[in-house]
Amino acid sequence: MPGVHASSALVSETSSKRAADDLARSLLEAFVEHPIKAVIVYATVNHDQSEVLRRLRGHLGPAVPLLGCSVQGVVVRGDVREGGFLIGAMGLGGADLRVAPAIARDIQSTTRRKGEMLARDVQSALGGDPQFTFACWDPRNGVDVEELLDGMSQSIKTPLVGGGAGQPFGRIVKTYQYFGEEVTTRAAIALGLAGPFCAEVGLAHGTAPTGVTMTATRSEGTTLFEIDGRPAIDVWREVTGWKEHEVNDQDYLTSWAAGTDCKLRNPEGTEIATQLVRMAIAFDVESGALIMPTAIASGTRIVLHHRTTQALTDGTVAMGRELAVRTRGMRPWAALGFECCARMSPFLGERGALAENLELQNVVAPGAPWLGMMAWGEAAPVHGAPRFLNFSYPLVVLAA
Repeated sequence: MPGVHASSALVSETSSKRAADDLARSLLEAFVEHPIKAVIVYATVNHDQSEVLRRLRGHLGPAVPLLGCSVQGVVVRGDVREGGFLIGAMGLGGADLRVAPAIARDIQSTTRRKGEMLARDVQSALGGDPQFTFACWDPRNGVDVEELLDGMSQSIKTPLVGGGAGQPFGRIVKTYQYFGEEVTTRAAIALGLAGPFCAEVGLAHGTAPTGVTMTATRSEGTTLFEIDGRPAIDVWREVTGWKEHEVNDQDYLTSWAAGTDCKLRNPEGTEIATQLVRMAIAFDVESGALIMPTAIASGTRIVLHHRTTQALTDGTVAMGRELAVRTRGMRPWAALGFECCARMSPFLGERGALAENLELQNVVAPGAPWLGMMAWGEAAPVHGAPRFLNFSYPLVVLAA
């Protein structure tokens, strides 16, 4: 496509050196007739993270920004892989594409200000708003992701979508973020894109409310100490049916979620009451608290949600059909997905996850390059502004 171009690839070679070399070769072959402007990179933690970036930079050159993060798994056109040794990437370029990479470090402190800084860096490099902003972040260390997104959305009003960095499914230990050749943690990465295209965003949810309501009665930041006046971990254990020794099992964390009541303002200024789904990302056994990805204020009403296959698959099908209608008459040139890690093989199974994504790809942008990550928390527009979600599947189609 004149002006903008993309290509994606996935390599499962166990040698980090050979995998990076193969991936770079594939990208360079796809950009023989187009300048490559930026590369989004995802890798599983079994790889030597620094070696991967060094090799890619050596092939692509110092002028091409490399951005991304560690992931639980990768989705490309026709394939869904999880765990093991994987590197997936999407090259973005073309004569008319402009890019603006940015990084914020130590996002666990002054989080909103770090989000504002990311947005300013993107806008400064582009001389205005991007058509689309990609974001990824470290979901650990008590980061309130909603604060990060609020900071970015103070100035960037165009679609901002992304996902939390990951690792193999299980208790969260460590994730990595990439910026150039730098492998870091406790960081957030942004990439603004501008040019002759539009960004159409779809969003699918994967849980259903049970009707069980509770109240957050004591909280501090992202730490939820009490629900209905009782230790939060005791309430969670009762509603999930898991035993005390299973408290750190990841499936225990992801089986149920909290739909939290909130009031959002749309771009016209109208206040809208809605629910945003959150899951616990860790437990503090000593205090009996749940560690959440965003702050839940004391007094917030919580509606218990349960993930269901029906809600998940119906939501994905509906999102695909809607995006196909919205991009009719346009030429999609890239698709970026950010599907919650808890929706994939831990819930749907390998065959189910593959079937879900193949069906979606056949409906949406069937000829465009595709790159998806299994995200540990997702960001997507809700009533006009980016919000943090769990169990969701945001999908961005770039079309001209």
